Amino acid sequence: MSKVDSSEKQRAKLHTLSFTLLSVLVVVSGIYYAYQKKSIPVSTLFGTEKVETNLTIPETDDPFELGEYYFSGGGHDGSYDLVKARHYYNEALRNDPDGNPRTWYQLGRIDFVEYDMYAALYKFKKQIEYFDDKVPEVYYMLGLTYGYLAQETEETEDWQHAEEAFETFIPYAPMSPWPRVDLAWIYFSQGKYEEMLPVLEQGLEYQPEQPWLLNTYGLALLNTGERERAHEQFLKAREAAASLTVEEWGRAYSGNNPERWGDGLEEFRDSIEHNLEISE
Repeated sequence: MSKVDSSEKQRAKLHTLSFTLLSVLVVVSGIYYAYQKKSIPVSTLFGTEKVETNLTIPETDDPFELGEYYFSGGGHDGSYDLVKARHYYNEALRNDPDGNPRTWYQLGRIDFVEYDMYAALYKFKKQIEYFDDKVPEVYYMLGLTYGYLAQETEETEDWQHAEEAFETFIPYAPMSPWPRVDLAWIYFSQGKYEEMLPVLEQGLEYQPEQPWLLNTYGLALLNTGERERAHEQFLKAREAAASLTVEEWGRAYSGNNPERWGDGLEEFRDSIEHNLEISE
C-alpha cells in the first residue's frame, strides 16, 4: 500500500491519464495518441476506401511498400495518410494473406492509432497465427492494445493479457526502455506501484539517462512513499527531456502524424514538470 498521504495519492492518480497517454509513445510501435479518443466502427477485413494518389510515390508495384510509404515512410512531405496506407496493406493481403510477414502487424497498428482496439487485436492475433514470433513486436502491440482496452473495460483478464504480452516481448529486446515503461504503466493503472520498481530499475541499468524511464521511475517512487528520491528522478528526467529535439521525437514515433510531433514532445515535458510539482 502506498505511503503517500491520501491527498497526495489522489493528486498522483489525477495524473494517471496524462501518464498513460505519454508513456505509450514508443519506438517499437511508433504510435502516438491525441488526447481525445475517437470512437470508430470495427474495420472490415479488406477496406474499400477510394484512394486518390496526388503525391510522388515510390516507383513500385508492391502494395506493401506503398502502404509503408503512407504509414511509416512519409514524414513532413504530407505523405502520412492512414486511409491510403490501409488500402495498400489490404491490397497486399488480397494478393497473399500470408505473404509479407508485417502486413497484418501494420494493419493492426493502424487500427490501434484509430482507437479500434478489437479490430487491432484481431489483426495482431492473425499475425501470430501466420508468423508466430517472426515479428516479435506484435507482442508489444498486444500489450498496448489490451492495456488501452482494460482502461475501458476494467476487466482483470484484459489487464493480465497486457502484462503477459509485455513480459513476453521484453526478452526479445531486453535493453529497450519501451516495454518496461509500458509494463510499468499497466502496473501503475492497477495501483501495483511496488511491481513497477524492479522492471524500471533493470531498464535504468541499461539506460540511466533515458527520460521516459526516469519519469516513470519517479512516479513509482512517489507512490511508494519515497518522495525525495522521486523528485531526484523527475529532475533527471527534465534534464534528459530538455535535449530532445522534435526530429528525434519524430524518429522515435515514425508511425505518428508528423504534425503532432512537436505537441507530443511538449506534452511529455509538461508531464515531467507536473510530477516535479507534486513531488516537492
